[in-house]
Amino acid sequence: MLTDLVEVLTSDGISLAGAYFAPQGAPPAGVDALVFFHGDGGHFYRPLYLGLGEHLAAQGIAVIAANRRGHDAVASGAANGPLKGYAFESVSESTMDYAAWLALLRERGHRRIAIGGHSGGAVRCVYTQAIERFDDVVAVVPVSPGEYDHEGIIALHRAAFTSPFQEAQAHLAAGRPDVFLRPGVPWGSMWSARAYVDCFNPDNRYSVSRHAANVGCPALFVFGAEECAGPQVLPVCGAARKAVSEAGYPHVRVETVEGANHGYVGRESVLYATISEFLRGL
Repeated sequence: MLTDLVEVLTSDGISLAGAYFAPQGAPPAGVDALVFFHGDGGHFYRPLYLGLGEHLAAQGIAVIAANRRGHDAVASGAANGPLKGYAFESVSESTMDYAAWLALLRERGHRRIAIGGHSGGAVRCVYTQAIERFDDVVAVVPVSPGEYDHEGIIALHRAAFTSPFQEAQAHLAAGRPDVFLRPGVPWGSMWSARAYVDCFNPDNRYSVSRHAANVGCPALFVFGAEECAGPQVLPVCGAARKAVSEAGYPHVRVETVEGANHGYVGRESVLYATISEFLRGL
């Protein structure tokens, strides 16, 4: 596996690392590069993301498997600034992270760029393009996003969600925004009180089905069948697939990888082929 380790600095001074896979041969007509973000608390060098980079680069599409500021649970932020990492991250900050990586791709001569991500990274690519409408972003590739719908999460988890959410609100009201919570729902992770309230706010500010309407370009949503139903279910992913499918947006395509869980273990090649076919058809 040949890749270049790269680094960018966001507009608010946060250093992010990634792996750039140079294209091998001529790109397809519609797209020449993809920026792909990891899931919540993860990092760019998971085999799932490096494998995607290697697969697409072999077909002429450059890939950056990229860190967002929400890499790992807790991480360094800007010099002399507060800590970052997933526990402190807001989805709204992803616009700055994607902007930094897009600037690097432009410096390397790429002009037709897709942005994507897995899990929480998928939510961020949809949100970012809906808010920013980057002119050179020609497609969005969200893989296994969850639906950040407050009432929907209550319906799925009831007191298991409302209790820690109210606790987080109480910490905010008492001036303790950085208290850590490990509620276990909607998935197992660690949040600061501020990040938890922001992420799952009653105003549904990060609803993936709502923002999907406004990306202004073709979008491919991919889900694993096992994360939407069955013993490996992640309920917010099933809710996202249902909401996006029922919305029926003409620019959105929804695909399900049979036998795949949230991490696509053992089904990586099917995921890669699904993304490749979509990008090559732009």
